[in-house]
Amino acid sequence: MVTTEQVDGLTLRKASISVAYFAQVAAVAVVYVVAARAGLTLDAVSGFASLVWAPTGIALAAVLLAGRGIWPGIFIGALIANLITGAPALAATGIAAGNTLEAVAGAYALRSVPGFRLRLDSLRDVFALIVLAALLSTMISATIGVSSLYFAGVTSRANLAETWRTWWIGDAIGALLIAPLILVWAAPPRTPLLTRRLGEAALLVLSLLVASLIVLTLSVSWGGGPLSHAYIFFPLLMWAAIRFGQRGAITATVSVSAIAIAGTVLGRGPFIQPTLHASLLALQTFMGITGATLLVLGASSAERERSRDQLRAARDIARDANRAKAEFLAVMSHELRTPLNAIAGYAELLSLGLSGPLNQKQSDAVTRIRTNQQHLLALIDDVLSFARIEAGNTPIKPAPVPVCETLDSLEALLRPDLARQELTYTWNGCDPTMMAQADPIKLRQILLNVLGNAIKFTPPGGSIELSARESGDRILIRVSDTGIGIPAEKIDRVFDPFFQGQTGTTREYPGVGLGLSISRDFARAMGGDIHVESAPKEGCVVTIDLPSAD
Repeated sequence: MVTTEQVDGLTLRKASISVAYFAQVAAVAVVYVVAARAGLTLDAVSGFASLVWAPTGIALAAVLLAGRGIWPGIFIGALIANLITGAPALAATGIAAGNTLEAVAGAYALRSVPGFRLRLDSLRDVFALIVLAALLSTMISATIGVSSLYFAGVTSRANLAETWRTWWIGDAIGALLIAPLILVWAAPPRTPLLTRRLGEAALLVLSLLVASLIVLTLSVSWGGGPLSHAYIFFPLLMWAAIRFGQRGAITATVSVSAIAIAGTVLGRGPFIQPTLHASLLALQTFMGITGATLLVLGASSAERERSRDQLRAARDIARDANRAKAEFLAVMSHELRTPLNAIAGYAELLSLGLSGPLNQKQSDAVTRIRTNQQHLLALIDDVLSFARIEAGNTPIKPAPVPVCETLDSLEALLRPDLARQELTYTWNGCDPTMMAQADPIKLRQILLNVLGNAIKFTPPGGSIELSARESGDRILIRVSDTGIGIPAEKIDRVFDPFFQGQTGTTREYPGVGLGLSISRDFARAMGGDIHVESAPKEGCVVTIDLPSAD
């Protein structure tokens, strides 16, 4: 029977004795033989070490996708390819064993990295591929393969170093370019290619073909060294990585590499050296560095895109939660206002004596009920205003507002609180023609909030002064008091919602800390602002800055 497992969204078949399994093994073996024969025709050192070795990438990808059970396909393919090339049976067996062990070890090392993904869409995955698979595991095949050739008498001691170097570089480039190409196209994309990007993709392909024609076909001398022509590909490869992620980066890199190999074999291009081996060494070194760089860039681009999506999702969640919170506060505030209004009504009826005369103690009790009802209603109004602002349900209707008339009307509203606190209130008057561009209702609420704070935080016997003046195209309303002031380390936080100068259940001053926050939001919505200047025990000056209506 055939068992399956899910890996990175792929349904991977585990090795089992079945027709499908043998078909997989046979397919890997055939592809391996074809790729190996192509690589061994390109001036292989000692006849078996090639700088162009795609089978390493094919084998690594096969083990990562199908599991370790696919190893017979790698072994059989490597064995057949080397026997066809003329390797002694013992040497071919040793080489095949090394190639197989290389793929299995590389895949095992990558799977040991926590959270490794076949999409190679994180820097962690790319660096793991470069170090563990391309640089380290390939040493296994190079060491075993060269040793097998040496003990079989195929290569001499003098050629060991050159053969090992060639073998290792070819395998490393194969792991670095071919394995990612297979992996990123086998794994489902995180996001599908948008239709509007198809034209851009076509333009990128055309640009790569034109660049290849210029670099490999035309005889153009630009100076800057023999490899200067090759760098014309870099902007195009970066374009592919940034705009199309790892699929774009690795596909463009492998395409350029294939074209460059073909041109080099034909004796054209910037990598030409006295011998084909030297030419391929220069080319593969360049493509290895380029491939690693583009993989890193593609992973960085994918991580950036993923982070942007996560931030966008978090923002949407926070916005929805904030809206739900604001709606809840609005509903609760409305529901609380109804019984409070009933309490106020019944307290008013009692104070009027409609149910019979009240003695002094009863009158005092009713007065305390009304005072606390008004205080609680003011707190609920603050919460309701804040909820409306948070939900974006606070319409602003700017209109020319007579400043003096508005400020004149405040004293009557403040008189009971001023008398209770034994405060001196001074209103200096202003130019009666002064007009501010503001919402009259919101402006009144701002003024009552600011003056209410001044009354609350000014000890008995203190004073509060209100003034207004015109400065250019701005109207400046100033409220100063002789209250307790604000410490320097807290003055930047006075506009934060629910900020309290004192904390705990034994606070001296009541309130929920929304007045200044709401006032500033209203002021800014009307094209103005609020500024606070203060120092401990030196009072506070609040300036309301509004646009002039003139």
